[in-house]
Amino acid sequence: MTLKDLCHMTEDELDELERQMASIGNLKALGAISLVREWYGKTVLVFKGRKVPIGTTGVVFWIGQYDNSKYGDPWGIYTTTKLGIRDHLGNVFFTSDTNCELCEEA
Repeated sequence: MTLKDLCHMTEDELDELERQMASIGNLKALGAISLVREWYGKTVLVFKGRKVPIGTTGVVFWIGQYDNSKYGDPWGIYTTTKLGIRDHLGNVFFTSDTNCELCEEA
């Protein structure tokens, strides 16, 4: 199961999957579910970074994780998370989740 698959699940499906992963102790899957719930479909503000203009707001339409360890990363310690953001004009930006914060819902 990938992050892309998780993004297309309903809340009930995510709840059921979360219960299953917790019962078998799959912490990496629980972390992925948490990422989807935290970021996917939410409006974010870019507050730092150099590739995306600071102050850019948009909706997260894509989440990706990258393993930066040459030995593999079974616990997610060396994994970074990137977000795909689409602004109101349709422009698309990709940046790290550490460069973004959630906007207040109107």
